[in-house]
Amino acid sequence: MIIKNKSILIEKLTGVHSSKKSYYVELKQKIKETTKRNTQLDIINQLAKSIGVDMSPREIVENMIPKLQTLVRFDRLGLYVVEENKLVSRGHFLADNKNSSGYTALDSPLEIPLFLPKQKELNRSIWQLLREKKPLLFQNVSHPISQLAVKEQKRYAAVLLIPLLVKEKVIGVLEIAGTKPFNEDDLPFLEQVADQLAVCLENVRLYHEVWRHKQEWEITFSAVTDLLVFIDKNCEIRRLNKSAIDFFTLPEKKLLGRKCYHLFFGRDTKCNPCLADQVLQTGKTAYQQCRTRFNRVLDIFAYPAYTEKEEPYGVTYYAKDVTRFVDSIKFVSLGEMSAGVAHELNSPLTAIVGNAQLLLRETPPSDPHYQLIKDINNCGMRCQRIIQNLLTFSRQEEYTFEPVQINDVVESALSLIQYQVEKSKIKLTRRLQPDLPPILGNAHSLEQILINLLLNAKDAVEQKENAEISIATMIRPENFITVEVRDNGCGIEPGHIPHIFDPFYTTKKVGKGTGLGLSVSLGIAQSHGGIIDVESSPGEGSCFSLILPINKDNHHEDDDKETEK
Repeated sequence: MIIKNKSILIEKLTGVHSSKKSYYVELKQKIKETTKRNTQLDIINQLAKSIGVDMSPREIVENMIPKLQTLVRFDRLGLYVVEENKLVSRGHFLADNKNSSGYTALDSPLEIPLFLPKQKELNRSIWQLLREKKPLLFQNVSHPISQLAVKEQKRYAAVLLIPLLVKEKVIGVLEIAGTKPFNEDDLPFLEQVADQLAVCLENVRLYHEVWRHKQEWEITFSAVTDLLVFIDKNCEIRRLNKSAIDFFTLPEKKLLGRKCYHLFFGRDTKCNPCLADQVLQTGKTAYQQCRTRFNRVLDIFAYPAYTEKEEPYGVTYYAKDVTRFVDSIKFVSLGEMSAGVAHELNSPLTAIVGNAQLLLRETPPSDPHYQLIKDINNCGMRCQRIIQNLLTFSRQEEYTFEPVQINDVVESALSLIQYQVEKSKIKLTRRLQPDLPPILGNAHSLEQILINLLLNAKDAVEQKENAEISIATMIRPENFITVEVRDNGCGIEPGHIPHIFDPFYTTKKVGKGTGLGLSVSLGIAQSHGGIIDVESSPGEGSCFSLILPINKDNHHEDDDKETEK
C-alpha cells in the first residue's frame, strides 16, 4: 500500500502525531527520549560487563555510581544485603552532583534483625518492602534505613527503596535518596539497575561459596598423608593430592592426564586385570597390593565415583605406601630362615675346617694332596664368614655403646686391610680431621662397617689403572661426623643404587660377594643413629659416606673446657 498523505508518512516513520507547528518540538523530544533510553540500556550493559565475580558488594556499588550519575540525580545511595536474618549495610555513599563521577564513601556499619518485634515497629517500611517485594517511594522524609546507619535526621524530597530480587527472594535493598523529586520516567530504569545489581550480587555470592567449598575440599584433600588419586573412565589421572605429587616426584601439570597404568607401573597398555574396570563394573570397593615401577609396595583401595544421576564417573584410589612394613616382614622371615640355615651349617663346617687344619699340619707342602687340603680349608673358612654374616643379619645385636674417637676406628680398620690394598698396587690416601669430638658407639662394629666399605672399594678398582682409594673424616655443622670412603673404580649403575642395601643383592662376580656386607653395615649404622649415603657415577667411581651423630654431652664438655682455657 502506497501512503500518499505526507503527514501520515511522517507519523509512521517518527511515531510523532502532531500538528505542523509542534512537529519539530515533539520530534526533538522523541529523539531525546530515545537517546536517553539507549543510554540507559548502554549503562546497564556496561554495568553487567564491568562487574566481576571476585568483587565485593562495596566495590560493585562504587563501580556503579559514576554510570548511574550520568542519568539520574541523587544525593545518597545505600546498599543493604540480607544475611542470616539480618539486613546488613554493605556501603553508604554521598554523591557529588557537581562532579559527574564524584562520591564519598561513608562509614555506616548497620545490622537490623528482621524477626524482632521491636525492629518491626521501627522499620515498617523495611517489612513492607520484604513482604510486597515492590519498590517503595517516600516523599519528604528522612532515610527509612540510613537514618539508623549514619544517624542523620535530614529530610529528603524523595527516598526510593528497591528490593533486590533473585528467584522471587529478596537478597538485599537498594536505597536512593535525593533533595529533589525523582523523575517518574527514571523509576523503571532504576528498577532495571537494581535487577542487574541483584544478579551481580548473587553471582558474587555463588562464586565465593563455590570458592570456599573448593578451598575447604582442597585443604582436606591435601591434608591426607596417604596417596589420593582420582581416575576417569579412560584411566587418566584427573586429580591427586600433595602426597601423591610428592610420591611421583613430578610437577602436578605433568601428572594430570597421564594413564594410571603408565604412571604406577610404567606400562604402555592397561593392566590385566584392571582394578579401575573391576570397580566400575561391580560398583563395589576393591583392594589390591602391588609393587610399582619405583619398587614401592602400595595397598590400593579403589572406590567408585558417580554423578548425581548415578552414572559411573570415575574411580578414586586411596593408596598407602607399605614398602617398609612389607620389607620388614620379609626381612624378619628371611632372618629367621638365615639363622636356621646358619646354625645347621655351622656344626659340619666346624668339623670340616678343623680336620682340614689338622691335615695341613701333618702334610708337607710337597705332598700332592697339600693344595687340595688347603683349598678345602680356605673354602670352609669362606663359608664360615658367610654364616657369620647371616647370623649378624638375622639378629638385632645389642651393642655396648661408649665414647669413641672415629679417627682411632679408621686407623684400626686400615691396619687390618692396608697390606691387602697395597699388595694390589692401589694408592691409599687418608685425610683425617684432627680433634674430632667423640661419638657414642661400639668401636668393633663401626670398624666392621669401614672394613666392608674399604674392601668394596678395593674390588671396584682392581681392574683400573692408577687405582686409588681415599678415606677422610670431617665434622658437619649439624652435629654429625662423616667418614667418606671414595674410589675411582667402575662405579654403580643408577638402576642398581636403590637395591645395593638389600640383603643378598650384589653386583660383583660369582664368588666375589654374598650381598650381605652393605645390608649388615647399614643395620649397624642405623643402630648408632646414623646412615650410609652413596654417590656414584658409572666409570668414574663411588663415594660411600658413613654419617654418625656426635655425642653431644661430650661435645659440650669439650667446648666448656676450651672456654675455660
